[in-house]
Amino acid sequence: MDLTSILINTIAGGGGGFLGNMLKKNGLGLVGNLLAGAVGGNALPAILSAAGMFGGGGSNDMIMSIISALVGGAGGSLLGGLFKKS
Repeated sequence: MDLTSILINTIAGGGGGFLGNMLKKNGLGLVGNLLAGAVGGNALPAILSAAGMFGGGGSNDMIMSIISALVGGAGGSLLGGLFKKS
């Protein structure tokens, strides 16, 4: 992963964390949701890339990486909310 893809995944993951909080309130607050989303937004694309889901480096890979960062960000935010409640 290069720095550009990490920055894109972090921003998309933060947005996903914010959207995840809008769907289901989890009590992490704005900064907590953005941080948990940024972590999830970088974790899911890395996991999918390691599993061989992405390859070749084409524009489709970039779009799928952004979508997986949004989903990972929302998941990271919601997962962080579950850990805070328990």
